[in-house]
Amino acid sequence: MSQRAEPNAQRSVTARGRQPALFSNYFIHLWAGRPSATRGPLWLIIMKPIIQEFYSSDKSVVSTLRTIVLFGRNVSTYKFALASTLLNLKPKNFITYEDLRDDFLKSLFSHYQKNPHQYQAGKNSLTKAFDQYKIDSNWNDLLKTAEKNIYNNVFDAFHNVGGGAIKKEHILFEHLPNEKKLVLTDNINAILEQQDLIEELKNENESRWKIVEEAWKNNLSPNFLVYNQATDEFVSVSSTDRTNLRSAVSVLLPYQHGCCFYCKKKINCTTNSEDSDFPDVDHFIAHSYFKRPDLSHINPDGIWNLVISCKECNRGSGGKFERLPALSYQNEIVNRNVLFTEEHRHSLKNSILLSLNAQNHIEVQRRMLSLFDKFNMIEGWKPLLIYHYE
Repeated sequence: MSQRAEPNAQRSVTARGRQPALFSNYFIHLWAGRPSATRGPLWLIIMKPIIQEFYSSDKSVVSTLRTIVLFGRNVSTYKFALASTLLNLKPKNFITYEDLRDDFLKSLFSHYQKNPHQYQAGKNSLTKAFDQYKIDSNWNDLLKTAEKNIYNNVFDAFHNVGGGAIKKEHILFEHLPNEKKLVLTDNINAILEQQDLIEELKNENESRWKIVEEAWKNNLSPNFLVYNQATDEFVSVSSTDRTNLRSAVSVLLPYQHGCCFYCKKKINCTTNSEDSDFPDVDHFIAHSYFKRPDLSHINPDGIWNLVISCKECNRGSGGKFERLPALSYQNEIVNRNVLFTEEHRHSLKNSILLSLNAQNHIEVQRRMLSLFDKFNMIEGWKPLLIYHYE
Protein backbone atom coordinates (compact mmCIF):
# COMPACT_ATOMS: atom_id res chain seq x y z
CA MET A 1 0.00 0.00 0.00
CA SER A 2 1.60 3.31 -1.11
CA GLN A 3 1.50 6.51 0.91
CA ARG A 4 1.42 10.05 -0.45
CA ALA A 5 1.14 13.41 1.27
CA GLU A 6 -0.82 16.42 0.12
CA PRO A 7 -0.96 19.98 1.48
CA ASN A 8 -3.75 20.37 4.00
CA ALA A 9 -6.46 22.35 2.23
CA GLN A 10 -8.85 22.56 5.17
CA ARG A 11 -10.63 25.88 5.36
CA SER A 12 -10.83 27.93 8.53
CA VAL A 13 -14.32 28.10 9.96
CA THR A 14 -15.87 29.43 13.10
CA ALA A 15 -16.87 27.18 15.95
CA ARG A 16 -20.28 28.78 16.14
CA GLY A 17 -23.16 27.37 14.10
CA ARG A 18 -21.29 24.15 13.37
CA GLN A 19 -23.03 21.31 11.58
CA PRO A 20 -20.94 18.22 12.42
CA ALA A 21 -21.01 15.56 9.73
CA LEU A 22 -21.71 12.78 12.18
CA PHE A 23 -21.77 9.70 10.01
CA SER A 24 -24.04 7.77 12.39
CA ASN A 25 -26.87 10.21 11.67
CA TYR A 26 -25.97 10.37 8.00
CA PHE A 27 -26.25 6.64 7.43
CA ILE A 28 -29.40 6.31 9.50
CA HIS A 29 -31.13 9.05 7.54
CA LEU A 30 -29.76 7.91 4.21
CA TRP A 31 -31.10 4.38 4.60
CA ALA A 32 -34.27 4.98 6.58
CA GLY A 33 -35.39 7.75 4.25
CA ARG A 34 -35.50 5.50 1.22
CA PRO A 35 -38.48 3.34 0.21
CA SER A 36 -38.13 -0.22 1.47
CA ALA A 37 -37.92 -1.58 -2.06
CA THR A 38 -34.89 0.61 -2.87
CA ARG A 39 -32.89 0.40 0.33
CA GLY A 40 -30.13 -1.60 -1.31
CA PRO A 41 -28.47 -4.92 -0.62
CA LEU A 42 -28.53 -6.37 2.86
CA TRP A 43 -24.78 -6.07 3.50
CA LEU A 44 -25.07 -2.28 3.47
CA ILE A 45 -27.21 -2.26 6.60
CA ILE A 46 -26.36 -5.44 8.52
CA MET A 47 -24.09 -3.52 10.90
CA LYS A 48 -24.89 -0.52 13.02
CA PRO A 49 -24.36 2.41 10.65
CA ILE A 50 -21.52 3.97 12.61
CA ILE A 51 -19.66 0.64 12.72
CA GLN A 52 -20.33 0.10 9.01
CA GLU A 53 -18.68 3.46 8.33
CA PHE A 54 -15.61 2.52 10.38
CA TYR A 55 -15.38 -0.83 8.59
CA SER A 56 -15.76 0.72 5.15
CA SER A 57 -13.43 3.69 5.67
CA ASP A 58 -10.28 1.57 5.39
CA LYS A 59 -10.12 -0.85 2.45
CA SER A 60 -7.15 -2.82 3.79
CA VAL A 61 -7.43 -6.41 5.05
CA VAL A 62 -6.34 -5.17 8.47
CA SER A 63 -9.62 -3.26 8.79
CA THR A 64 -11.53 -6.55 8.87
CA LEU A 65 -9.60 -7.91 11.84
CA ARG A 66 -9.72 -4.59 13.69
CA THR A 67 -13.47 -4.35 13.19
CA ILE A 68 -13.95 -7.89 14.52
CA VAL A 69 -11.78 -7.28 17.59
CA LEU A 70 -13.24 -3.87 18.37
CA PHE A 71 -16.94 -4.38 17.70
CA GLY A 72 -17.71 -8.05 18.12
CA ARG A 73 -20.54 -8.72 20.55
CA ASN A 74 -18.72 -10.55 23.30
CA VAL A 75 -20.34 -13.02 25.69
CA SER A 76 -17.00 -14.80 26.11
CA THR A 77 -13.40 -14.06 25.17
CA TYR A 78 -13.25 -16.88 22.59
CA LYS A 79 -12.96 -14.32 19.79
CA PHE A 80 -9.80 -12.82 21.27
CA ALA A 81 -8.29 -16.27 21.84
CA LEU A 82 -8.99 -17.23 18.23
CA ALA A 83 -7.57 -13.94 16.92
CA SER A 84 -4.44 -14.53 18.99
CA THR A 85 -4.13 -18.07 17.63
CA LEU A 86 -4.58 -16.97 14.01
CA LEU A 87 -1.92 -14.27 14.38
CA ASN A 88 0.58 -16.91 15.53
CA LEU A 89 0.21 -18.89 12.29
CA LYS A 90 2.42 -18.90 9.22
CA PRO A 91 0.69 -18.32 5.87
CA LYS A 92 -1.05 -21.52 4.80
CA ASN A 93 -4.12 -22.86 3.01
CA PHE A 94 -5.95 -24.31 5.99
CA ILE A 95 -5.65 -25.39 9.61
CA THR A 96 -7.42 -28.34 11.21
CA TYR A 97 -9.24 -28.31 14.51
CA GLU A 98 -6.55 -30.55 15.95
CA ASP A 99 -3.71 -28.25 14.87
CA LEU A 100 -5.48 -25.19 16.20
CA ARG A 101 -7.00 -26.39 19.47
CA ASP A 102 -3.90 -26.48 21.73
CA ASP A 103 -2.73 -22.96 20.96
CA PHE A 104 -6.29 -21.66 21.25
CA LEU A 105 -6.81 -23.33 24.61
CA LYS A 106 -3.40 -22.27 25.95
CA SER A 107 -4.14 -18.66 25.03
CA LEU A 108 -7.50 -18.78 26.78
CA PHE A 109 -6.13 -20.56 29.86
CA SER A 110 -3.26 -18.06 30.13
CA HIS A 111 -5.76 -15.23 30.50
CA TYR A 112 -7.99 -17.28 32.80
CA GLN A 113 -5.08 -17.77 35.21
CA LYS A 114 -4.63 -14.01 35.53
CA ASN A 115 -8.29 -13.07 35.42
CA PRO A 116 -11.00 -15.79 35.64
CA HIS A 117 -13.64 -13.42 34.22
CA GLN A 118 -13.58 -14.73 30.65
CA TYR A 119 -17.35 -15.18 30.33
CA GLN A 120 -20.03 -12.60 30.86
CA ALA A 121 -22.29 -15.18 32.49
CA GLY A 122 -19.59 -16.39 34.90
CA LYS A 123 -18.81 -20.08 35.47
CA ASN A 124 -19.44 -22.85 32.93
CA SER A 125 -18.13 -26.33 32.15
CA LEU A 126 -14.92 -25.01 30.60
CA THR A 127 -14.04 -22.76 33.54
CA LYS A 128 -14.62 -25.72 35.85
CA ALA A 129 -12.29 -27.77 33.65
CA PHE A 130 -9.69 -24.99 33.90
CA ASP A 131 -9.98 -25.08 37.69
CA GLN A 132 -9.54 -28.85 37.67
CA TYR A 133 -6.52 -28.54 35.38
CA LYS A 134 -4.88 -26.24 37.91
CA ILE A 135 -5.12 -29.11 40.37
CA ASP A 136 -4.23 -32.21 38.33
CA SER A 137 -2.48 -30.77 35.21
CA ASN A 138 -4.29 -33.33 33.06
CA TRP A 139 -4.23 -31.69 29.62
CA ASN A 140 -6.11 -34.51 27.88
CA ASP A 141 -9.08 -34.22 30.24
CA LEU A 142 -9.11 -30.48 29.67
CA LEU A 143 -9.07 -31.02 25.90
CA LYS A 144 -12.05 -33.37 26.06
CA THR A 145 -14.15 -30.76 27.85
CA ALA A 146 -12.89 -27.93 25.68
CA GLU A 147 -13.68 -29.68 22.40
CA LYS A 148 -17.33 -29.93 23.43
CA ASN A 149 -17.43 -26.15 23.83
CA ILE A 150 -15.01 -24.30 21.58
CA TYR A 151 -16.22 -25.74 18.27
CA ASN A 152 -19.88 -25.05 18.86
CA ASN A 153 -20.07 -21.35 18.10
CA VAL A 154 -16.69 -19.65 18.10
CA PHE A 155 -15.74 -20.28 14.46
CA ASP A 156 -19.14 -19.41 13.00
CA ALA A 157 -19.57 -16.35 15.22
CA PHE A 158 -16.08 -14.94 14.67
CA HIS A 159 -17.10 -12.66 11.78
CA ASN A 160 -20.26 -11.34 13.49
CA VAL A 161 -19.99 -7.60 14.14
CA GLY A 162 -22.35 -4.84 15.23
CA GLY A 163 -25.56 -6.81 14.77
CA GLY A 164 -24.44 -8.17 11.39
CA ALA A 165 -21.46 -9.87 9.77
CA ILE A 166 -18.33 -9.12 7.75
CA LYS A 167 -18.87 -9.31 3.98
CA LYS A 168 -17.88 -12.66 2.53
CA GLU A 169 -15.11 -11.27 0.33
CA HIS A 170 -13.44 -9.81 3.43
CA ILE A 171 -13.59 -12.80 5.79
CA LEU A 172 -10.38 -14.24 7.21
CA PHE A 173 -11.34 -17.92 6.98
CA GLU A 174 -14.09 -20.27 5.89
CA HIS A 175 -15.32 -22.83 8.40
CA LEU A 176 -15.79 -26.36 7.08
CA PRO A 177 -17.26 -28.25 10.06
CA ASN A 178 -17.66 -31.52 8.18
CA GLU A 179 -13.94 -31.54 7.44
CA LYS A 180 -13.07 -30.11 10.87
CA LYS A 181 -10.90 -27.34 9.51
CA LEU A 182 -10.67 -23.65 8.72
CA VAL A 183 -9.70 -22.65 5.18
CA LEU A 184 -7.57 -19.50 5.42
CA THR A 185 -8.32 -16.79 2.88
CA ASP A 186 -5.91 -14.49 1.08
CA ASN A 187 -6.98 -11.78 3.53
CA ILE A 188 -5.53 -13.42 6.63
CA ASN A 189 -2.50 -14.71 4.74
CA ALA A 190 -1.72 -11.16 3.60
CA ILE A 191 -1.59 -10.14 7.26
CA LEU A 192 0.52 -13.15 8.26
CA GLU A 193 3.20 -12.15 5.75
CA GLN A 194 3.90 -8.87 7.60
CA GLN A 195 5.70 -9.51 10.88
CA ASP A 196 5.72 -5.91 12.14
CA LEU A 197 2.00 -5.64 11.49
CA ILE A 198 1.36 -8.94 13.28
CA GLU A 199 3.02 -7.66 16.46
CA GLU A 200 0.98 -4.47 16.33
CA LEU A 201 -2.26 -6.42 15.90
CA LYS A 202 -1.34 -8.83 18.69
CA ASN A 203 -0.91 -5.88 21.07
CA GLU A 204 -4.23 -4.40 19.99
CA ASN A 205 -6.00 -7.73 20.51
CA GLU A 206 -4.45 -8.19 23.95
CA SER A 207 -5.45 -4.65 24.93
CA ARG A 208 -9.02 -5.22 23.90
CA TRP A 209 -9.11 -8.58 25.66
CA LYS A 210 -7.94 -7.06 28.92
CA ILE A 211 -10.48 -4.23 28.73
CA VAL A 212 -13.37 -6.68 28.27
CA GLU A 213 -12.31 -9.07 31.03
CA GLU A 214 -11.71 -6.14 33.38
CA ALA A 215 -15.27 -4.91 32.75
CA TRP A 216 -16.64 -8.38 33.55
CA LYS A 217 -14.47 -8.54 36.66
CA ASN A 218 -16.30 -5.41 37.84
CA ASN A 219 -19.62 -6.97 36.83
CA LEU A 220 -19.90 -4.22 34.20
CA SER A 221 -20.11 -1.67 36.98
CA PRO A 222 -19.40 1.96 36.08
CA ASN A 223 -15.69 2.67 35.92
CA PHE A 224 -13.40 5.22 34.34
CA LEU A 225 -10.38 4.70 32.14
CA VAL A 226 -7.84 7.33 33.17
CA TYR A 227 -4.55 7.91 31.38
CA ASN A 228 -1.39 7.58 33.50
CA GLN A 229 1.25 9.60 31.64
CA ALA A 230 4.09 8.23 33.76
CA THR A 231 3.48 4.65 32.63
CA ASP A 232 1.72 5.39 29.29
CA GLU A 233 -1.11 3.09 30.39
CA PHE A 234 -4.82 3.34 31.01
CA VAL A 235 -5.92 2.69 34.57
CA SER A 236 -9.38 1.23 35.12
CA VAL A 237 -10.82 2.91 38.21
CA SER A 238 -13.82 1.31 39.90
CA SER A 239 -15.33 1.85 43.31
CA THR A 240 -13.09 -0.83 44.78
CA ASP A 241 -9.71 -0.77 43.02
CA ARG A 242 -7.46 0.53 40.26
CA THR A 243 -6.17 -1.82 37.57
CA ASN A 244 -3.45 -1.00 35.05
CA LEU A 245 -4.60 -1.93 31.55
CA ARG A 246 -2.57 -2.01 28.35
CA SER A 247 -0.65 0.78 26.69
CA ALA A 248 -2.83 3.68 25.63
CA VAL A 249 -1.35 3.36 22.15
CA SER A 250 -2.52 -0.21 21.60
CA VAL A 251 -5.97 0.63 23.03
CA LEU A 252 -6.65 3.68 20.84
CA LEU A 253 -4.64 3.14 17.66
CA PRO A 254 -6.96 0.54 16.06
CA TYR A 255 -9.81 3.09 16.13
CA GLN A 256 -7.59 5.27 13.93
CA HIS A 257 -6.78 2.42 11.52
CA GLY A 258 -3.16 2.52 12.69
CA CYS A 259 -2.68 6.13 11.55
CA CYS A 260 -1.93 9.48 13.17
CA PHE A 261 -5.19 11.13 14.21
CA TYR A 262 -4.17 14.36 12.48
CA CYS A 263 -2.02 13.83 9.37
CA LYS A 264 -3.13 10.19 8.77
CA LYS A 265 0.46 9.01 8.45
CA LYS A 266 0.94 5.32 9.31
CA ILE A 267 2.20 4.99 12.89
CA ASN A 268 5.28 2.87 13.57
CA CYS A 269 5.02 1.35 17.05
CA THR A 270 8.55 -0.10 16.91
CA THR A 271 10.47 2.99 15.90
CA ASN A 272 12.63 5.37 17.97
CA SER A 273 10.79 7.99 20.03
CA GLU A 274 12.42 10.79 18.05
CA ASP A 275 11.34 9.47 14.64
CA SER A 276 8.53 11.38 12.96
CA ASP A 277 6.15 8.38 12.87
CA PHE A 278 6.58 7.43 16.54
CA PRO A 279 3.21 7.18 18.41
CA ASP A 280 2.56 9.89 20.98
CA VAL A 281 -0.50 9.96 23.25
CA ASP A 282 -1.94 13.44 22.72
CA HIS A 283 -4.43 15.32 24.84
CA PHE A 284 -6.79 16.68 22.21
CA ILE A 285 -7.59 19.58 24.52
CA ALA A 286 -4.42 20.37 26.46
CA HIS A 287 -4.28 20.41 30.27
CA SER A 288 -3.74 24.17 30.29
CA TYR A 289 -7.28 24.83 29.04
CA PHE A 290 -8.79 23.10 32.06
CA LYS A 291 -7.40 25.71 34.45
CA ARG A 292 -10.46 27.82 33.64
CA PRO A 293 -12.94 27.78 36.56
CA ASP A 294 -15.81 26.64 34.33
CA LEU A 295 -13.79 23.62 33.14
CA SER A 296 -11.94 22.62 36.32
CA HIS A 297 -14.49 19.85 37.06
CA ILE A 298 -13.63 17.99 33.82
CA ASN A 299 -10.95 15.30 33.83
CA PRO A 300 -8.63 15.94 30.83
CA ASP A 301 -6.98 12.52 31.24
CA GLY A 302 -10.16 10.61 30.39
CA ILE A 303 -10.23 8.50 27.25
CA TRP A 304 -12.68 10.99 25.66
CA ASN A 305 -9.80 13.51 25.31
CA LEU A 306 -6.99 11.24 24.10
CA VAL A 307 -5.83 10.40 20.58
CA ILE A 308 -2.71 8.87 19.08
CA SER A 309 -0.59 11.34 17.15
CA CYS A 310 2.68 10.94 15.29
CA LYS A 311 5.63 12.67 16.94
CA GLU A 312 5.80 15.22 14.13
CA CYS A 313 2.20 16.40 14.64
CA ASN A 314 2.41 16.39 18.41
CA ARG A 315 5.81 17.95 19.12
CA GLY A 316 7.70 18.40 15.86
CA SER A 317 8.38 21.65 14.04
CA GLY A 318 4.94 23.08 13.29
CA GLY A 319 3.38 20.57 15.69
CA LYS A 320 0.20 21.00 17.70
CA PHE A 321 1.72 21.26 21.18
CA GLU A 322 -1.00 22.92 23.35
CA ARG A 323 -3.08 24.43 20.57
CA LEU A 324 -6.63 23.33 19.85
CA PRO A 325 -7.05 21.40 16.60
CA ALA A 326 -9.12 22.70 13.68
CA LEU A 327 -12.87 22.24 13.52
CA SER A 328 -12.74 19.16 11.30
CA TYR A 329 -10.72 17.34 13.98
CA GLN A 330 -13.15 18.45 16.66
CA ASN A 331 -15.92 16.78 14.70
CA GLU A 332 -13.72 13.72 14.18
CA ILE A 333 -13.10 13.15 17.88
CA VAL A 334 -16.82 13.56 18.54
CA ASN A 335 -17.43 10.79 15.99
CA ARG A 336 -14.77 8.61 17.62
CA ASN A 337 -16.36 8.99 21.05
CA VAL A 338 -19.81 8.29 19.63
CA LEU A 339 -18.31 5.11 18.17
CA PHE A 340 -17.38 4.00 21.70
CA THR A 341 -21.00 4.35 22.82
CA GLU A 342 -22.19 2.00 20.05
CA GLU A 343 -20.04 -0.88 21.27
CA HIS A 344 -20.95 -3.80 23.47
CA ARG A 345 -20.90 -2.92 27.16
CA HIS A 346 -17.39 -2.61 28.54
CA SER A 347 -14.98 -0.14 30.15
CA LEU A 348 -14.56 2.14 27.12
CA LYS A 349 -18.27 2.76 26.74
CA ASN A 350 -18.76 3.22 30.49
CA SER A 351 -15.85 5.62 30.71
CA ILE A 352 -17.00 7.84 27.84
CA LEU A 353 -20.54 8.12 29.23
CA LEU A 354 -19.42 8.72 32.81
CA SER A 355 -16.66 11.20 32.01
CA LEU A 356 -19.05 13.33 29.92
CA ASN A 357 -22.03 12.76 32.25
CA ALA A 358 -23.95 11.42 29.27
CA GLN A 359 -26.57 8.70 28.94
CA ASN A 360 -26.27 7.98 25.21
CA HIS A 361 -24.51 8.97 22.00
CA ILE A 362 -26.74 12.01 21.45
CA GLU A 363 -25.71 13.47 24.80
CA VAL A 364 -22.06 12.69 24.03
CA GLN A 365 -22.35 14.76 20.83
CA ARG A 366 -24.11 17.60 22.61
CA ARG A 367 -21.70 17.81 25.54
CA MET A 368 -18.55 17.71 23.41
CA LEU A 369 -19.78 20.32 20.94
CA SER A 370 -20.82 22.51 23.87
CA LEU A 371 -17.33 22.13 25.32
CA PHE A 372 -15.67 23.15 22.05
CA ASP A 373 -17.94 26.18 21.76
CA LYS A 374 -16.57 27.47 25.08
CA PHE A 375 -13.27 28.22 23.36
CA ASN A 376 -14.95 30.20 20.56
CA MET A 377 -12.17 29.20 18.17
CA ILE A 378 -11.95 30.96 14.81
CA GLU A 379 -9.01 28.96 13.51
CA GLY A 380 -7.47 25.84 15.02
CA TRP A 381 -4.19 24.03 14.38
CA LYS A 382 -3.81 21.64 11.46
CA PRO A 383 -0.83 19.76 10.02
CA LEU A 384 0.88 21.01 6.87
CA LEU A 385 0.53 17.64 5.11
CA ILE A 386 -2.21 15.01 4.99
CA TYR A 387 -1.28 11.47 3.97
CA HIS A 388 -3.37 9.30 1.67
CA TYR A 389 -3.03 5.59 0.90
CA GLU A 390 -3.57 3.85 -2.41
